[in-house]
Amino acid sequence: MAVRIVSAIIGVGLFLAACFAGLLPFTFAVIVIASIAGAEFVRAEIAAPPPTTVPMWAQPIARIMRHINPFIVSLGLFLPPMALQISLHGRVEVCRAFIVFASIGVLFGLGLVAKAWSTGELLGWFRAFYGKVGFWYVGPLFSSFVLIRGLPGRIRVGNFAEADRGAWLILFVAVCVWSTDSVAYFAGRALGKHKLCPKLSPKKTLEGFIGGLVGAIVAGALFGHWIGLPVGHGAVVGAIAGLVGPMGDLFESGLKREINIKDFGSVMPGHGGALDRFDSLMFVAPLAYLYLVLVIR
Repeated sequence: MAVRIVSAIIGVGLFLAACFAGLLPFTFAVIVIASIAGAEFVRAEIAAPPPTTVPMWAQPIARIMRHINPFIVSLGLFLPPMALQISLHGRVEVCRAFIVFASIGVLFGLGLVAKAWSTGELLGWFRAFYGKVGFWYVGPLFSSFVLIRGLPGRIRVGNFAEADRGAWLILFVAVCVWSTDSVAYFAGRALGKHKLCPKLSPKKTLEGFIGGLVGAIVAGALFGHWIGLPVGHGAVVGAIAGLVGPMGDLFESGLKREINIKDFGSVMPGHGGALDRFDSLMFVAPLAYLYLVLVIR
């Protein structure tokens, strides 16, 4: 536990430094994290036994994909720099189209989680085409971090010096996700009796999920108000984090169960790899961006 806490403190410090260092350093940090995440994903899939139930009609394509899957995943790394260029040039329509693409991917991921809720199988034979999954998982989802950080404007919060609004907004979304995880953990340990999704993550409980949702709504309302958002809007973003964040965690848990690994990596001692640490935020960020720009404006 001590290693986990120290690692989390260092990780939060680095995240804060990246947020407020500027859009370009933040994008560079996202590219580094996305690169680590992509490498974790590819390494885990290559080491795992291939799916054995690929339909006959898909087997020729699967044999070809086996050689080009890693390349397709790596193409996703070009999307965060594209998101940077879009933000710098103020192309609002392109930003929205970009994030809608990512959000559709999140909805597809939620559909897979819903399917796996009862079957325990997330991708199944489609793992033979893991490059397409990895491209979406690494590219658009991490790019949404950059788009939130690139939202225009400058604000002063409390006694802090004036800073980019986007820096505070990406921190706001992250705080909502972190609150979900932290409160869910303690609520689950104290009150957890009913399993949430035992076929994907046996340790998660319904009580922990509800506690995390409440914690995220409260954190969203309070932190959002602190940075100048209406309390109601802050609470809604918190609710998005509290509802969707755990689904991102379950999606990643489903992937790990299918390829029989505990963690995707060890970049953060006590927390696992980049995918293990950012799985919830990756699902929340695109939807939070849509709410921030289309509803709060």
